Amino acid sequence: MKPLMRKTVLSIGGTLVAVLLFLSPALRLPVLDDAADAYFKTAITKAGLSYATCRVINASVSIIEESSLHLQPAGVGVSLAVGQALDPIDDLTERVSDVLVTAVTSLGVQKIAYEIGISLAPPALAVFLLTLSLLLWFGNDRIKLVQKTIMRFALLLVVARFCLPISSLVNEFVNQHFFNPRIEQVNKNLSTSSAGFDKLKDFNLPEHSILGTASLLRQKSSELGEAFTEVSKNMGSLTENLLQLAFLYLGIFLIQVIVLPLLAFFFLVKTANALFGTNLPLTAAPSSN
Repeated sequence: MKPLMRKTVLSIGGTLVAVLLFLSPALRLPVLDDAADAYFKTAITKAGLSYATCRVINASVSIIEESSLHLQPAGVGVSLAVGQALDPIDDLTERVSDVLVTAVTSLGVQKIAYEIGISLAPPALAVFLLTLSLLLWFGNDRIKLVQKTIMRFALLLVVARFCLPISSLVNEFVNQHFFNPRIEQVNKNLSTSSAGFDKLKDFNLPEHSILGTASLLRQKSSELGEAFTEVSKNMGSLTENLLQLAFLYLGIFLIQVIVLPLLAFFFLVKTANALFGTNLPLTAAPSSN
């Protein structure tokens, strides 16, 4: 193909693609973006359900801790704070809730960055292509250097656009085969272990003397004993499951926020070094003081 014909084809082709990109400002990658959307939706929903479970347990414990059972046999008032023994569970649910909030926040930030990438990448790439289509008609050395630089930036933009959807696919694979089954099991165990708290939370005793108070007190005392027995029996299991939930979401957080971003950064630096012939360091150089 003659040089003039080649320039014409490349210029027209680049301009047409640029126009299409301008007309499709939120152009999506059919498979990758759909998988990324499904991952973010599922991950945020599951983390939200786990957070809701922890908050229900925390709310039940708080209500029990702040409540008192008033026994008034023979006119003598006795106040029992039934929730003092539950302070460790209350503190643990608070800590686990903090971990879950951090994980959900991380997912939310990644989702926003992903949506920004979808919106901004096509117009930016269109600008690069349109500029290249115009610069093709200029043949001096400086223009050729600018062309090469723009091509490298365009390729780097394409690589960056693929990074987050691919990271989402990796996250989804790890979650599906490791984290999700364990988190679902822990949530089921938490629901079972926290059943006794509902009995304590809804427990009440009469505050005024009525006929048959002695028998009623015996009945209520028996119910109270059963509720405390169930809570005590499940205390170890509840603590273990809360810790497991915290560890699982800490693992998810570390993969999302540290491991995969570091790998993406490593890949982008290597790509930039290859494209621009630079030697960008992967770690900060030690100061020479």
